[in-house]
Amino acid sequence: MTKFTREVLTNYGLHISQINALGLPRITHFEFICRANRIEPTFEMFNVFYYVSYTGGFYSFNSRTGGVSPCSANPPKSLHDWKQKFFYIHRGVIPIDMHYRPESEGIPRVNVSINFADQEWYKTLTRKATNISQLEERALVGAGMSMLWAPRNPKGIPVYGYQGKGIWDIVC
Repeated sequence: MTKFTREVLTNYGLHISQINALGLPRITHFEFICRANRIEPTFEMFNVFYYVSYTGGFYSFNSRTGGVSPCSANPPKSLHDWKQKFFYIHRGVIPIDMHYRPESEGIPRVNVSINFADQEWYKTLTRKATNISQLEERALVGAGMSMLWAPRNPKGIPVYGYQGKGIWDIVC
């Protein structure tokens, strides 16, 4: 779990186990496009593009409409049999104490930042909407989001680890 994912879940008051299989890829995709454009993602930015929904006992994030240009194109609409593939996460591996939102608390609502359309980050992220898809590890390395990223390069360039060696080590 990245710091950004933790920030989003904490600000909405949600536990990672309460997010459906379509919700987490939207967070990851948003973080990826921000980092690929050298923009540090924030909860406030994410909240401009998405709002929280609740269906079938799980929360997800839907694209906002009405004055908000999309940053993602063709988001997945369904994942067949995702509940059968769902697994439990032991509480001890979650790095922070997360709030488990009871259904009685309702859907979290957070106001959208004003004047977001005038911000340079918004213009950059909406210039070309990209598809939410499974990201290859190399793409995550390039965006600095991979667990395989190793800062061994003296220039700080991301290094992809493969079989105990970084690509930088192999090429140089």
